[in-house]
Amino acid sequence: MRSTMRLVYTSIILATVGCGPSIEVRTMASPDRGLTGLHTFRVLPSPARRDGRAVTGADDPMISNSIANRAIREHIEKAFLGRGYLIAERNPDFAIAFYATAREKLDVTMWDYGYPFYPGWPRYGRPVQTVTEYTEGSVIIDVIDPRSRELLWRGEGKARLSNDMSKNVDLLAKAAEAIVGKFPQSSGPLVAVRP
Repeated sequence: MRSTMRLVYTSIILATVGCGPSIEVRTMASPDRGLTGLHTFRVLPSPARRDGRAVTGADDPMISNSIANRAIREHIEKAFLGRGYLIAERNPDFAIAFYATAREKLDVTMWDYGYPFYPGWPRYGRPVQTVTEYTEGSVIIDVIDPRSRELLWRGEGKARLSNDMSKNVDLLAKAAEAIVGKFPQSSGPLVAVRP
């Protein structure tokens, strides 16, 4: 019985791990402001630290890596262009700030079928617990009013990263695209029509 239970748990764990990287996306819009009438955007430069110190690899490996930063920025711009928005460095309708981060996570899972594993019989085991350490990557995209600096919309994407930096950059870029995919399509600029 124990070996059968271990086989079931192992199969479940392998099935979960074998599903490949998935991206979890959440978004939220400001309840006070609509997103209609937006046609042009500008991506803001990378943020500076508030204390004035330079960003280092010890702070955050994804932000300090200029290659990763450029790749994510390009994917964000392409995704907004693909949704019908236009780049305007001067007087855009909205500005975009983005942040990328990687941090260690710990996943503790108890496998339980819902009945007592240990009813007092000596040959039955207890619930199986698995502990998995992994690196979670996050991308946050903020859409703000460039004049008032009011937050209009926020999207957040999370994904499990690997040890391969180039794959991680691609995965975070895909997360950025998935986030922008939740932003409303542009209605296009208004054009005067002659009667």
